[in-house]
Amino acid sequence: MSRALTLRASLLMLSLSYPCSRSAAQEPTQARVVRLAELEIDQTQIENYKAALREEIATSIRLEPGILTLYAVALKENPTQVRIFETYADVAAYRAHLETSHFKRYKAATQGMVKSLKLLETDPIMLGAKGQ
Repeated sequence: MSRALTLRASLLMLSLSYPCSRSAAQEPTQARVVRLAELEIDQTQIENYKAALREEIATSIRLEPGILTLYAVALKENPTQVRIFETYADVAAYRAHLETSHFKRYKAATQGMVKSLKLLETDPIMLGAKGQ
């Protein structure tokens, strides 16, 4: 019995002495910048817009470590209504993204395609994801 208690105490002390690694879903969300963009795209330009958006997202994810997520979806009942969910590690990562050549190229290329744009600032409550 005494041996079992000693072993358990040792294991507990050992587990407490090493820092645990956290997954992205467990990291604090206070510093993150989370935005939702609501766009309306010109119906005659929707395929061109989607191509430009796919390229922008792929390039941003590949080149920018401060971008955590970029998810783009179109509403089923109205495919010209696009929503983009953006998560950045912090304000500096968001600001850096706005200054990249690929983002500026995307904005210039899609300027005539976007009929309206509304950016919604959010306060994250809980951000969770499974590893891909």
